[in-house]
Amino acid sequence: MHIIACIKQVPRDNSVAIDANKRVDVSGIEPILNLFDEYALEAALSLNDEHGGDVTVLSLGSDDTVDQLRRSLAMGATNAVLVTADGEPDVASAVGIVQSAIATLAAADVIVCGRNATDDESAAFGPMLARRMGWTHVTYVTKIVSSSATHLELERSLEDETEVVKVPLPVLISVGKGAVEPRFPSLLRVRKYAKAEVPVIVAGAYTNAASVVDRVPPAARKAGEIIAGADVASKVRTLVDRLIADQAL
Repeated sequence: MHIIACIKQVPRDNSVAIDANKRVDVSGIEPILNLFDEYALEAALSLNDEHGGDVTVLSLGSDDTVDQLRRSLAMGATNAVLVTADGEPDVASAVGIVQSAIATLAAADVIVCGRNATDDESAAFGPMLARRMGWTHVTYVTKIVSSSATHLELERSLEDETEVVKVPLPVLISVGKGAVEPRFPSLLRVRKYAKAEVPVIVAGAYTNAASVVDRVPPAARKAGEIIAGADVASKVRTLVDRLIADQAL
């Protein structure tokens, strides 16, 4: 079984600055692997543990994204590929670029993506990629109930219910936070892949369908306040009175 895991590097802190060109300035903010992509990668590795084969981790990003790909190798992925592109592709362009990169790899049985990226929050990448590839797509996956060489049985966590679906391969799944936590790579494997060479695919020219007209950073959160009082009961009374007063406003 060949599984492709699409991952993305994102800034740890959402409190980013916007520069004069309306671009997000993440300088000084630690880059991390997108939270939901960690769960997607764990799903891919778990399938690989059961069926064998290969897990290829693919990321559209810049040169510093190599660190996340190396970490993925340390976690157990067998291959990694970095895709680079000039400028800032919108979601539609990013999907086209990744689809072209996937076409250069060995045929996949399963593609896994995170439910959404914590920077743009679009949750559109997985469904759009599946549509372009003509694949079945399952969203909000939180558990792989069972798997075979021809089918996956998947648990989806919806707003008011949990749904179990059975789908034939090939399939693309978007994974959310589930009961199984992503594995940690051993120190030995981290050292082994610390300087691993990662192949790079350079994307060709593309045209964005959407252009950024404006960007505004998130509003700063109101500072917290410590309620003073002689004892817990008086603090609670003060807090309740404040909440009632604020509600009245």
